[in-house]
Amino acid sequence: MKDIKQAQSYANVAKEIENRGKNMLMLNCFAERAREQGYFTVAAKFDSIVRQEREHCRSLYRIMEDGNDIDTLANLIYCAGELHRSGERLRDAFSKTASEEGFGYLAKVMNEIADVDSRTEEEIKSVMSDLKVGKLYTSDSESRWQCIKCGCSCEGKSAPEFCPLCNSQKGFFIRR
Repeated sequence: MKDIKQAQSYANVAKEIENRGKNMLMLNCFAERAREQGYFTVAAKFDSIVRQEREHCRSLYRIMEDGNDIDTLANLIYCAGELHRSGERLRDAFSKTASEEGFGYLAKVMNEIADVDSRTEEEIKSVMSDLKVGKLYTSDSESRWQCIKCGCSCEGKSAPEFCPLCNSQKGFFIRR
């Protein structure tokens, strides 16, 4: 059987996922604007299309991964790399061009976004490290754990198995 990763079809699928991802971002913005203008049925239609696009991307991604489960660690590595490339692109090319063209405010915004990307990349790398060594929900010392679903905070060397407030599982806790 042919290896899809060596075929043009693989590149086509990757490009289609990228395009649909961009479309989802724009559709989310369109839905938000429609809600602001009081067009809730229009916003609901945009939201519906976003859900469909997300499922289409998942289907295509599974094909790219030969039907294997999507690996969270691999996705974190990809995300960190994309954030890194985005930050470099914004700083090295886009911000520089905006400054040269006299758009200092745009250069400043691009640099700020690049800074956020860099901080987020570091956070992702920290999560990757904890995940690799099995310490995503444990700590060597007392830590504060917060449920991202309801905001409940707990102290301990590990996240609780279930949130005492909303009963969400351990996976909803983040170390603060």
